[in-house]
Amino acid sequence: MFAEIVVNAPLSRRRVPFVERTEGFAALAQTFTYSIPPALEGRLQPGHLVTVPFGPRKLQGIVVALSAQTAVEKVKDVFDLVDPLPVLSAAQVALAQWMSDTYFAPLIDCVLQMFPPGLESEVQTLIVLNPNAPDGVAGDNAAQQALLERLQRDRQAPLDDLVKGASKTETLRAIDSLVRKGLASKQSVLLPPRARAQTERTVRLIAEPTPELLQAVKGDRQKAVLQYLVAQGGLSAVKTVREVRDATHAPQDTLATLERANYIRVDQRETFRDPLRGMIVEPAAAPDLTPDQQTVWDAIRPALDGAEPASTTFLLHGVTGSGKTEIYLRAVAETIARSRQAIVLVPEIALTPQTIRRFAARFGSRVTIAHSQLGLGERYDQWRRMRAGAIDVVVGPRSAVFAPLPRLGLIVLDEEHEGSYKQDRAPHYHARETARQYAALCGATVILGSATPSLESMFQARQGAYRLLTLPQRIETRLPGAGPQAAAINRQPLIVNLELPHVDIVDMRAELKAGNTSIFSRALRDALSETLEARQQAILFLNRRGAATFVMCRDCGHVLKCRRCDNALTYHSDESELICHHCGRRYGMPALCPACGSKRIRQFGAGTQKVEEVVSQLFPTARTLRWDRDVTGARGAHDELLRRFASHEADVLIGTQMIAKGLDLPLVTLVGAVSADTGLNLPDFRAGERTFQLLTQVAGRAGRSRLSGRAILQTYMPGYPVITAAARHDYAAFYEAEIEFRRRLHYPPFSRLIRLIFAGAPDARVQSEAESLHRNLSQRVRQLGLAGLEIIGPAPCFNHKLRGMFRWQVIVKGANPHALLRAFNLPVGWHVDVDPVSVL
Repeated sequence: MFAEIVVNAPLSRRRVPFVERTEGFAALAQTFTYSIPPALEGRLQPGHLVTVPFGPRKLQGIVVALSAQTAVEKVKDVFDLVDPLPVLSAAQVALAQWMSDTYFAPLIDCVLQMFPPGLESEVQTLIVLNPNAPDGVAGDNAAQQALLERLQRDRQAPLDDLVKGASKTETLRAIDSLVRKGLASKQSVLLPPRARAQTERTVRLIAEPTPELLQAVKGDRQKAVLQYLVAQGGLSAVKTVREVRDATHAPQDTLATLERANYIRVDQRETFRDPLRGMIVEPAAAPDLTPDQQTVWDAIRPALDGAEPASTTFLLHGVTGSGKTEIYLRAVAETIARSRQAIVLVPEIALTPQTIRRFAARFGSRVTIAHSQLGLGERYDQWRRMRAGAIDVVVGPRSAVFAPLPRLGLIVLDEEHEGSYKQDRAPHYHARETARQYAALCGATVILGSATPSLESMFQARQGAYRLLTLPQRIETRLPGAGPQAAAINRQPLIVNLELPHVDIVDMRAELKAGNTSIFSRALRDALSETLEARQQAILFLNRRGAATFVMCRDCGHVLKCRRCDNALTYHSDESELICHHCGRRYGMPALCPACGSKRIRQFGAGTQKVEEVVSQLFPTARTLRWDRDVTGARGAHDELLRRFASHEADVLIGTQMIAKGLDLPLVTLVGAVSADTGLNLPDFRAGERTFQLLTQVAGRAGRSRLSGRAILQTYMPGYPVITAAARHDYAAFYEAEIEFRRRLHYPPFSRLIRLIFAGAPDARVQSEAESLHRNLSQRVRQLGLAGLEIIGPAPCFNHKLRGMFRWQVIVKGANPHALLRAFNLPVGWHVDVDPVSVL
């Protein structure tokens, strides 16, 4: 028997697409054939993690297929299993292969998306002294001599340790020289996995705790230990060593003495690190459904019962506050009742705490979270619990789609329109399409929910590929007659139909003409004053961080830019620094213009810090919270900010787009979009769609209780159709106008895009590479007769220079752009993004 294995070899993985020149992108799915030794016959399965020989190295790999024969002449044996159970299910192996084929990504990179965190072993290169090297041999130069002295002392040393410091090049040359002379050799070893099971020491009685036994025991502390164990349940009690020592103050020697006397036994037991430990959630019953919800539920339930074809996809279009989450909860409950499991995806880690509380209140301890901010041990333990089937519901952002649930029956994507569901690094998978493929492999149902569905999803629904369901009415489920504070914690729901918030559009051009140069219009300032006087809450939205968006000299017009990215620097007042929001580099705020020496260098524009400063100036007693990337770096920061605002520890929440998504805050009666047209005129065909979605969603944070809600959109483009449609909550009007625009220009959903990006330096070389690729692709289109394919570009990317690298792009547009690139030998250095959500 033979096994096809994808090997986790980072260096060879980067070279695979280009070494196998005749295979083009087919080489991305490269696997290697190994024979299965007798000891593993019948045990090895697809999805197993194994160690294999790979040249002179020992590496890890994943088995993707088994076969009885092979055309490969010389094969090596698999060394061993790393884990007795497969780390990937058969469905996950198939999903990784689909991702590799769809997104032109190396198969190993797709496999690693599903890989248990911390179980992978890193390869360490050792420089080892040859045992036959003569004693006292001298090096030809100082670098060789230092290296020999180190090896003669330690016999071996990690390569990474040797090349640290300023003499890296000289050290590498010295190593190569010693290897050529036969004085040293390079060896690769696998380091132990970073993640391991956690254990704790336990104590239990093994002797009947009779009065005679207690009388026979010598020492007060020994008696205290035995009496404590008796009080905790006697022979049936198992307590941790820490619990025993904390209760009795007995030292370790006391426990050892009792164990030698066969009174107690000290054991080790495995413990799971639980990221939800300490979270207090009160159980909640399911509320009655509204007629609209009941109609939706009656449509979804048969698919979960198996009465409809497997892997049905539903698009749930419900206005903000219409009760979509209750539909998700019902669907999850039905899935669990059928002994299957569910994945619930949210677009941001910021939404995970609120979502997990809602699901934990309904389903208890069989709910967990999965996201990158968990500790390595927590992620590893939760992965093991999922694989073992001990978890019913997994909640998390994009990467949670790969949760290894053995009985997957449902995947929910809340706010399915969000661009954060597309991974911005290789492999550039989209969680929505990946979820649908995973569901198809598992026979699971998919629910896509949004108040502002993506154009692609709504188009699919109208074409019949998805089943469209609607919730047109905003509702509230609160205690009757209760105040807003009690409304947030009610347990006995009462359904109340609510109006969507009234939205006013404020023309900021008129504000300037009236002499108002503030970032707040008079309408927003007055509305904020009324909200604060009523002891209610407000959200102020601006999709820019910092205090000023750029710094410019008023005399010569010079704008301060990042030297690595050539983008305008943002001024941050709390640190008095200029920060590049692309690479993170920081600069001091100059006193003089670096171009002309003028003192008239000033900050312009506004970000969230500036909004917070203005609120504090206008309303000194108002309590503010800022929620953006600058203040949410620490673990648990999102949860703490949400807790504080929901508890009314602040009156005004100021933030970027993360506050526009899914937050349900009953006391919020005012939302202000400080600059509604930010991003509207970017050179991206999705700019209008993103603006409509963002404004509709942020306005929807207001008025989610019986307290009336209001939103104010400040703009310099008050008549722009996208803004007026958002103000009317009119998705249908937006969709009809936008879909016609896409149809005319043949943009998705009427075509597909593949974006090819090259980054390097100098700029002229990158441009030359882009022009060469454009010529080659155009020639290939003609050769293959691929009518309808368009090669757009080459052109510099919107963010032309990032981290010292210049970026150019070529875009392939058409019904099937994969046909052009499938067997194409893409030159080294090109970056591939299939179905990009942005072309900036």
